[in-house]
Amino acid sequence: MEKNITEKEQFFSKISHDLRGSFTSILGFSDIISDPNEELSRDEVDEFVKRIASQSRDSFELLVNFINWLKLEKFKYGLANEKIDLLELFYDVQNHKKKELLKKNVSFVTAIAENDFVRMDYEILNSILNNIFNFIAKTCCENSKIKVNSGSLENKYSNIEISASCYQKDNSFLQNIDLKNLNNEISFPLIFAAKFVELCEGEFRFNLTKENNLSIQLKLPKY
Repeated sequence: MEKNITEKEQFFSKISHDLRGSFTSILGFSDIISDPNEELSRDEVDEFVKRIASQSRDSFELLVNFINWLKLEKFKYGLANEKIDLLELFYDVQNHKKKELLKKNVSFVTAIAENDFVRMDYEILNSILNNIFNFIAKTCCENSKIKVNSGSLENKYSNIEISASCYQKDNSFLQNIDLKNLNNEISFPLIFAAKFVELCEGEFRFNLTKENNLSIQLKLPKY
């Protein structure tokens, strides 16, 4: 228990540090744009606006994850158990990440039955999938294919598998990801996704081949 508390405190400390750094950058960029003495060109203003938008989006997602984690730990049994259509939710998440994934010309192959439902809090499940796709969007190869499959498991759970081809200049980067301890920035989303699944009494598995093809498996309560 003491080890878990220490790890959580270190993780939350890292989150707090990143949030402070991100908001400091946003405020700094805003001050530059609003300062008439800077005499920025249109291109320079556009570049700062893009940076502010990117930092704001990352900070918002990190803050939402932080809130959801606290909500799961403090109010776990007060969460809504909703009937959620997996196929519909996956389409929503894909569309949310569409712009980012189109830059890499990533395609989707989805094999989820129309009557496949899970019993969870909608915000939590949406956060789990968003974190997974955040990770994939940052690590998948150009022109790669993301495959999503689902099926019943033990009549009480839905088993979801998400696979994709990934790459890094240093092949050990992804191979060494530790979901219990934050060891690089990109592993942030996976840590949140894994923790949220665990707190919802499901299972999260992450596998990576030597060729950097990843497979993420989720075991979630079936409706």
